[in-house]
Amino acid sequence: MKCVIQHERLGEITYVESPWTGKKSLLINGQQLEKTAKNVFQTADGETVTLTGNFFRGTTATIGAETITLTPPCKWYEYLLAFPPFILILVWGNSVALCRILPVVGGAIGGAIGGVFLVLTMFAVRKVDNILLKILISVLMTGICFVICYLIALAILA
Repeated sequence: MKCVIQHERLGEITYVESPWTGKKSLLINGQQLEKTAKNVFQTADGETVTLTGNFFRGTTATIGAETITLTPPCKWYEYLLAFPPFILILVWGNSVALCRILPVVGGAIGGAIGGVFLVLTMFAVRKVDNILLKILISVLMTGICFVICYLIALAILA
């Protein structure tokens, strides 16, 4: 994830965080800051920049006594939109009556797939600003998760 903001004193601040490894890098006016610790960077002027937070909680940079918001925290409805894939597989995979109608894999396999889709949905929903697109992404990810669990259940039953 890459975030670029304009600051009145420092200029352009670019924050990059890898969603897979959590590795963070920080650039001010195109100049890469030297990393001195896990979340601590140093500018060319010798100022210390401390990063706090992450993709979900929001990220802030503290430079001296000033705190700058780099990424906003997740909103409550973004969390709400991320859970349907996990909840659907959790409920459907543990219901004998529903699995007789349309079998889906549940248990540890279904839970793992639902969990992966929960995280993927959260990443996708965070990248979009329009609320209707967020809802559409949630519905599509839930459908894809359901189809994958259905196909795995068919493979297991065959």
